[in-house]
Amino acid sequence: MTPRHTEWDFGLSRLTKFFAGPWSHDRTVDETIADAALGHLDEPAGEAASAILADAVRLEQSSLPTEVITTVWTVASEGGYNLTSRGVDGRDWLRQVAAVCSEPARRADSAVEPDAASEESVRAVLAAVAEVEPALAARAAAKGGTLFGHAPGEVVRALELVTAQVDPDLGFRLFLRVLSTCWVPISDAQYARYEALGEAFGYGRFHVHDVEHQTRW
Repeated sequence: MTPRHTEWDFGLSRLTKFFAGPWSHDRTVDETIADAALGHLDEPAGEAASAILADAVRLEQSSLPTEVITTVWTVASEGGYNLTSRGVDGRDWLRQVAAVCSEPARRADSAVEPDAASEESVRAVLAAVAEVEPALAARAAAKGGTLFGHAPGEVVRALELVTAQVDPDLGFRLFLRVLSTCWVPISDAQYARYEALGEAFGYGRFHVHDVEHQTRW
């Protein structure tokens, strides 16, 4: 896979962190998207916006039901900008994200194009998602039965669909976000596998770090 310039998270999965609950109303929605599009200091100009744009367009133009988009966004953003409660259509939201990122993305040296997904990478991400389904169910039970308003099985199916039908790289990044927002405990062995998979996707050395604090639970 093509290595990233940044050592950290990128694309739509990174954007979800800017809306993590409780989302700050001191900034408008477009201003918050624009903040994420600025990227990390180690990134070339426009690359962060280009990565968000690529993810948003790919997901918006996919054949996935809009409900799947809403589910992965809501849980990955920790319910901070809840599309359902705000009456925002999931695809309309992705179009808004793309519109904000289009201009700064033009400053990138080249558009972000996803590498061709291998069957092996799809299987690896699907296996990782399936493995944590019991832990997600346990977390949901501890939180009143749902994960930010969505049943754990619904969240798992949504991640599987993104992985299998859109892009395993995006599916894996959203999966890592879900682990973090739901505080899912993982083993050292799982963490090592995630790092290896991230390396195969060309992630930087700190990308998987967000779930590290949960390996000792």
